[in-house]
Amino acid sequence: MTSPIRRCSLKGKAIATASGSDNGSSPRLLGRRAITLGGMIPRPTSKDLAALNENERDIVQFGLDLEDRDASGQAAIDDAEEVLPGSQPEELLFVAEDEAAAEKEINLRLSDLLPIRWTGADFKFDEEIDPEQEHRLSVKKNQRWENHFPTRSTFKSVRRLILQTNPPAGFSFLIPADHQRPWTPPAGYACVYESWFTSCSLWWPLPEFLTTYCHRRRIALGQYTANGIRILVTLTVLAAELGISMSVHLFEELTTPSITAKTGFFYGKMVPKYNVITAKPSKVNFWNRAYFYVKINDASFEDPSIVLNGYFNANIDRLSKWSQGGTQSFLEEVEAIRTLSHQHWPDISEARIQAALKET
Repeated sequence: MTSPIRRCSLKGKAIATASGSDNGSSPRLLGRRAITLGGMIPRPTSKDLAALNENERDIVQFGLDLEDRDASGQAAIDDAEEVLPGSQPEELLFVAEDEAAAEKEINLRLSDLLPIRWTGADFKFDEEIDPEQEHRLSVKKNQRWENHFPTRSTFKSVRRLILQTNPPAGFSFLIPADHQRPWTPPAGYACVYESWFTSCSLWWPLPEFLTTYCHRRRIALGQYTANGIRILVTLTVLAAELGISMSVHLFEELTTPSITAKTGFFYGKMVPKYNVITAKPSKVNFWNRAYFYVKINDASFEDPSIVLNGYFNANIDRLSKWSQGGTQSFLEEVEAIRTLSHQHWPDISEARIQAALKET
């Protein structure tokens, strides 16, 4: 018998779950990101939570915490209603032969519908993503990249990262589902890696010249490697200490694009005659294993109007160096950086980075 579908709302947001039995006495969490256990009777027990993976437990607990903090003292999910098969609203039409099929369908339909927003002091649920919008497919012609895996990012790890890096209020993120990859962010989102911030000292909002560079090369933000980010951060600091604001044209002059065809990973490596970094930054092991999607807005991007690819692209545009028609002042900036003493990545301290950001 087909399992009944429950339609619930979390603070006004429609979500779907399925009960473990027809009478709803054994609720089950369906979907990687579903957080509707709090709206079913009874609330989840320790046994229910123990059956979930760590990320599911964290998100369920987050939903329950919001429910408990409701100012009215009412449950955040208070309008659960059973919708029998064949009578579901069109937007939540799940036709399944059994509970396992229903679970798979709910997973696919709801995997990207629950973004979480940072208010500057707390976390809230953000606007849902339209379930009818076109989502990028992880298996697609020209998108068969090697050395890519389901993300290791969890709600807990991204929450910890946000508390450490303190992005502006309005920052919103999604944890990718198991079937998603760095090249499949929903429309209006971009993929970033935790290692960019934990091991490379990148900052929020993401600098304009980085996203402009990706736009000009027609690559996705998620193609950029951790080593490439370290070079970017180093050059930004060195330029700022000379009173120079790093621009996309200056960055393109000092670096040359490099891409790995099998993985799609990309970085701007130093042009030998301008290489003021005496040794390549040490490798960040497993840098690409923990990634998440960020909403493209003023909180996450210095210029959110710049159009970015979602899918990876191995056919990058190779542009002429700006110095071929650059102004005298631009050429002087390039020369000033070229004549700097050699730098190592460990010399680029957090204090130097923060001082550089104040100058830009």
